Amino acid sequence: MPTVRLAILLLASLAALAPAVEASAQYSRGGGRPGQQAVGTWWDRTAPPLGRKLPTSRYYSIRSDLPAADTKAYADHLDIMYDEFARRLVSTTGLRRRSPEYPNVLMFARQQDYLDTLRTQFGINGTGSGGMFFVSPRGAGLAFWVEGLPRQRVHHVVQHEGFHQFAYAFFGNELPPWLNEGLAEFFGESVVEGTRVVVGQASPQAVDSVRAAVEQGKYIPFRDLLLMDSARWNGNVQNMSGTAAIQYPQSWSMVHFLVYAEDGRYEPMFRDMLKRLNGGTKPLDALKQSYSLDSDAEVAEFEARWRRYATDLRPGAYVAARGRLEFLAEGLREVWQKGMRPANLEELKAAMREVKFQYTAGSHGYVMKMDAKDDANFTVPDDAVNSAAVTLELVAQKPPKGSKQKKLEAEHPTPPMLRTRNLRPNDVGIQWTRSPSDPSQFGYEVVVN
Repeated sequence: MPTVRLAILLLASLAALAPAVEASAQYSRGGGRPGQQAVGTWWDRTAPPLGRKLPTSRYYSIRSDLPAADTKAYADHLDIMYDEFARRLVSTTGLRRRSPEYPNVLMFARQQDYLDTLRTQFGINGTGSGGMFFVSPRGAGLAFWVEGLPRQRVHHVVQHEGFHQFAYAFFGNELPPWLNEGLAEFFGESVVEGTRVVVGQASPQAVDSVRAAVEQGKYIPFRDLLLMDSARWNGNVQNMSGTAAIQYPQSWSMVHFLVYAEDGRYEPMFRDMLKRLNGGTKPLDALKQSYSLDSDAEVAEFEARWRRYATDLRPGAYVAARGRLEFLAEGLREVWQKGMRPANLEELKAAMREVKFQYTAGSHGYVMKMDAKDDANFTVPDDAVNSAAVTLELVAQKPPKGSKQKKLEAEHPTPPMLRTRNLRPNDVGIQWTRSPSDPSQFGYEVVVN
């Protein structure tokens, strides 16, 4: 059965390690004359002064073997998210720095270079991860790879792990796992449009998984999750046992509840809790003090409010639409390669069902599965933001100009455009890119129409 698999199971935050060496100092290794051709490992090929002159970032030290345009795009994305982290977590709470900041970023074109470099340069096993923020005795920073992945998948990695990188300076390794991972997923689920960050919407997969856990009584009791330490959290994730499948989505759901429930009633208390944690208060005590929970009965009632919130919560149309487009693009690419030529959404649905298409993406301790058999995957859910029903469309490409392009298109036609209608704040669609090495192969990304 054809299945698209994305290896984006991100490692949980690393446990406390020995004091780290500033990674930028490690980057000074290398040598040779400017302009000399770099050879050897990824580390050797990207070492200054042999490495290419890279686009700069306002906040990060970048090391990359991606094309300059891609490096700049990710650097800009990181800068925008850094401003969002600072605005939401520092400007409104007055947090003080407690640990060094390690603003180093390693961008890898190939997964194998990512794995080899983490192992040889930093002594870290990155198997099964799409990216991570790491702190080790041999260096620290954020690393990620992009090979074969849709850009919005990489953005989720960058946003999730970028939060860990930012938060380390204010909490070190003392932020409780549920809050560290819940906030990382809160920002990971966000979308950057231009210089604006759309925060707070949720994917159908995250909403549905938490709702199902609550309805089936398989969620983690508040007290258990609040008291879970990094060793237990990581053990569950690495062994994929116990509560691993619900830890990340439930932690995200709890953060969403504390920020947005009852028209934002609890959000000032959430900021107060962060400030208490920043000052060294124990996690359970910080929650009780900030939310005035003086007894176990009040904690239980607060948990009941979260359960009701999680059961009633609906996915955001904007995030859902982007996820649906990714699913449809993967399906369209597969049937297109098999010679099928759907002309509209109904024909695409029929073609994907004919090949029994499934899309499986692992993300932060749980697996998201989308199947062409499910009609919901071909629609966008309603929400309060969109006044009109949002639709998905399959639209033929415009004829190419120029004899060379016409010949290329005749031999290897580009798949039709996929796009939304009536989506707020912006309509989005799939932008196809032809592989320069194999004109019959296409990549894609979700872009604003």
